[in-house]
Amino acid sequence: CVNIMTLLCLILAGGKSTRMGEDKALLFDSVNTLTDILTSRDHRVIVACGGEERSVLFHAECWFDPEDSTSLGEVVHAFVQQHDEEIQLFPCDMYNLDKAAIEAILIQPPGVPVDMNGQEQYTLARIPQGCNLPTSKSLKHLFSELSRNQMESLGARLENFNSPNQIEHQNKSNR
Repeated sequence: CVNIMTLLCLILAGGKSTRMGEDKALLFDSVNTLTDILTSRDHRVIVACGGEERSVLFHAECWFDPEDSTSLGEVVHAFVQQHDEEIQLFPCDMYNLDKAAIEAILIQPPGVPVDMNGQEQYTLARIPQGCNLPTSKSLKHLFSELSRNQMESLGARLENFNSPNQIEHQNKSNR
């Protein structure tokens, strides 16, 4: 029996989806589905939902962007400053994350996953407890001191969806 520690999982669901043209956090009910999966594994889930008006959209505890934040890097930095736990980030727009990929992410050591294309997936970073991150608007700079975790075996499951044609392709492949 493997004893996996309880993590604080932060689902990033407050962004403006200008390229997508619609709210990515609401597509496929991805935030609530991910919340259910994570809470069923006894992890604490908080949704970074942007503004207070969005909190009704999610059935998890919500955290609101600081008023002076202008980037995701600033939002994550502020959250880490307020929570002295190991934190696992999850984006709301990785619609291919299945339970096996979620499990792999949950057991990764602190660091930033690197996908099959060699891209660093900052929105899936594991932030160690008590980490003193640099202040930055950029996630790349924010996580520059963290280790990198090779996760190319997860393939296309680590793909962020940013355009409507990706959704069309996803819908066709699910038929």
